Amino acid sequence: MTSALRRLRHLAAPLLVATAATALAAQDPKPCKLVLEGTPLGGVDSTRIQYYNLANGSRITYVGGGVDARCEGQGNRLLADSAEHYESRGELILINRVRYSDPRVSMQSSRMVYYTIEERIHATGNVRGRMTSGTRFTGPEMEYWRAKPGLRDVPRWRAPGRPFVRMAPDSVRNRTVNDSTDLTADLVLSDNDSLITARGQVVIERTDLRATADSATMDRPKEQARLMRGPRIVGQGQRSFTLVGRVVDIWSRAQKLERVLAADSAHATSDSLDLRGDSIDLRMAEQRIQRAYIWGSRAYANGPKQWMEADSLDVHLPNQQIREVRAFGRAITRSAVDSTKVVSDEPDWIAGESIVALFDSLAPGDSATARMRQVTATGDARSYYQLAPSSGERGVPNINYNRGREIVVSFIKGEVDVVQVRDQASGLYLEPPVAPKTKPDSTVRRP
Repeated sequence: MTSALRRLRHLAAPLLVATAATALAAQDPKPCKLVLEGTPLGGVDSTRIQYYNLANGSRITYVGGGVDARCEGQGNRLLADSAEHYESRGELILINRVRYSDPRVSMQSSRMVYYTIEERIHATGNVRGRMTSGTRFTGPEMEYWRAKPGLRDVPRWRAPGRPFVRMAPDSVRNRTVNDSTDLTADLVLSDNDSLITARGQVVIERTDLRATADSATMDRPKEQARLMRGPRIVGQGQRSFTLVGRVVDIWSRAQKLERVLAADSAHATSDSLDLRGDSIDLRMAEQRIQRAYIWGSRAYANGPKQWMEADSLDVHLPNQQIREVRAFGRAITRSAVDSTKVVSDEPDWIAGESIVALFDSLAPGDSATARMRQVTATGDARSYYQLAPSSGERGVPNINYNRGREIVVSFIKGEVDVVQVRDQASGLYLEPPVAPKTKPDSTVRRP
């Protein structure tokens, strides 16, 4: 043993040489008994030590040429090129190629300060780290608070300066990005690597979604997240969708999206559907919308050729293809007329206290717009449909208007086929007048 290392060991007395660290030892409630040792750099013992005894009985220690530090029996370790230890204030400063590890986390940085009384570590300069849960992070700065009985029950960390955080289960942390949730924000905070808070230009990315907001909270064990202040969710499946609102909640299972709820001024769009309402609740499977609930002061579900609104809507979308819409409370559905047969700027419509609309099934992968097959209005029902002229030529439509307790309209290839009115039935059918054909004026000379 070189004289420098012997002096360093003597310096550490009455501190004892630490034994092998274990997770159980990391729970030691006693204050940190710091042990400082030299460590060879490049296989050469170059450790240099200087220490000063102060009038108050404490000591300042300077170590260069390689240092190895730990709290006796607590399972942590710090390595660096050089260090300064201020015993009276419990502060260990480590400089250049700093590495820290304990049973829960490992990290490295250019500089690190370990506050032994607070059990807090402040790392700066190209900080990189990994939690045993599988979380990895990179950034310019990080503060880490160790768990310790009598001080705090779980570890916490704080990372400002827009860090990048990759969260994945420990069992898959060495796999591809497909297993992970990536988080970027101006500031990220974590309790026990379970409850995550992100603030400032938050971006969350997974294989099934990309979410942005100004702030977010995440509960990793429950696979739940809440986004606030301008949240926006974009589904990344074969048939993508976008959802916005004042607040958006996300539920997942096994890293797959199951439910998304947007509250206050909610708006969801996909390739063939536009949903609006105070709140929108999307139920997902296989990265596609399967069902949508819309409610609030007024709810809207609009397609390229049909538009529905009511106090609330229940939209069935197996594999994100519309099959059925149920509308409740002052319900009305409007449809565009066939402009190749009818000359009109008005839509067809049917209204009632409730409406059930059924749509033709489409072949898997067919992106064509689903056509209405049948629509039933119940409760003070009214309907207004414009039919092609009897002449068969494009022109002003015939009008079919009906009222009753219930109206059922059936369609064939998107065109009205049968209108059935049940109970308290009334209505009218109008055909536009046909202009009489005029004979040529015989008095007019023709060239």
